Amino acid sequence: MKTRFLALCVVLFTAISAFAQRDLMLSQQFFSRLNFNPAATGNTDDIDFFLIGRWQWANVENSPKDGVFNVSNYIESVRSGFGLTASYDDLGIANRTLIIKPAYAYHVNLNESMLLSMGLSFGFLYHSWDPKDHRIIDPEEAGLPSFPADPQKKARPDMDFGMELSTPKLLLGASISHLLNNEEDVTTSVPGRQFYLYARANMWVSDNLNICPAIVFAHRNHINKVELNCQAFFNRMIWGGVTYRPDVGSGAWFHSNDLTFTAGVEINKFRFGYAFNLGMGDIAKLSKQSHELLLSLRVPKTKKKYARFLEDDSIY
Repeated sequence: MKTRFLALCVVLFTAISAFAQRDLMLSQQFFSRLNFNPAATGNTDDIDFFLIGRWQWANVENSPKDGVFNVSNYIESVRSGFGLTASYDDLGIANRTLIIKPAYAYHVNLNESMLLSMGLSFGFLYHSWDPKDHRIIDPEEAGLPSFPADPQKKARPDMDFGMELSTPKLLLGASISHLLNNEEDVTTSVPGRQFYLYARANMWVSDNLNICPAIVFAHRNHINKVELNCQAFFNRMIWGGVTYRPDVGSGAWFHSNDLTFTAGVEINKFRFGYAFNLGMGDIAKLSKQSHELLLSLRVPKTKKKYARFLEDDSIY
């Protein structure tokens, strides 16, 4: 029965990915993936609060600013996670998007060390745009779908679907965001579907040190994005790492416009993390600095009836 179910899920994702179409890619996102994969809802036994903000191209006027807030809780009696995700994307002058979605995930223990979760989030996407606050080089661009001539304020329903398969040593995930917002010509207010695949390993080097390499692939329309990430955790309290985003569009995997260094600490289930993005290539002509700040808190609940994973071995 489980084999047939997994096969059905694979077929579903294969079919949907054919229509796939890009969202925020934040360097510390693996701590809470709820905003792009609802299957991560309730991925810990605690009540999890997660906040992350990014200031891109810090020394440029009206540069992009982004933020994500996630909260989730796992209810053992129904083997389900319930949560809420909110994201804010300010692309610059008068071009802003707000997304708020409640999320649900059902968890299935396939065996003692393998957990499958399937999630769905549904809410709304609100976008505002005012062309009067923008200056364009080519006047003929005004009025095109990519640059509407009149101010726009639109709210529309938004939905994501995803799955995660996790073991103490490996995390695999796949999701599709903006299922209800897909058009052939992605406009200013329509994000287009985005398809994600990701994997993260948890390798213990010693009793005090573990290494977590990861890869994320995102696809939207004709755009592909790859993120290579590696974090090192010491005593489950201090971490640091690097994120590399190669320029896959040009085929030059060893040429990148995006290299990010991260560091953080966890004390009594409170996390503080910082990421510094070093602009390279053509982006460096605009700015060499972007900053990302992470704050999260996990609130323990009463004693659990069972453990989904051994705490010392679970994906961190």
